[in-house]
Formats: sequence, structure tokens, C-alpha cells
Amino acid sequence: MSLGSRIASMRGYRRLTQEELGNMVGVSKQTMSGWEHNTAKPNANYLRELCKALGCSADYLLELDDDLGLKW
Repeated sequence: MSLGSRIASMRGYRRLTQEELGNMVGVSKQTMSGWEHNTAKPNANYLRELCKALGCSADYLLELDDDLGLKW
């Protein structure tokens, strides 16, 4: 699973739209779409915000660990 697939999967698990997650992270729906389709990648600051918003570990999103590390 790619970074984008993991973001999309966790977003679906949390029942968030791209727009809702984008608002939580501080980016547009279009930016979220780019991340999910692997045409762009979040920088370290946005990765941190994604992890907080999705309640998962950066290791999971970056494919370093298959454990979700769910926080809520």
C-alpha cells in the first residue's frame, strides 16, 4: 500500500471527506487528492498534522510499519 492509499484508507476509516481532512490539516481538497493519488507528497509538517487528524502513526502512513498505531 502506498502513502496515498494509506491516507485514503485511514480517511475512509474515520469517515472523513477529502475536504474535511484537508481543513483539519490546513490544505485544500485538491491537495488532499494529490496526496491520495500519489502525484504529490506531504511535507514533514503536514505529515504530522495528518497523523494527528487520522489518529495513526507516521510509521504506518510511511509504510515503515503495518501496525496502525491507532490513538483513538
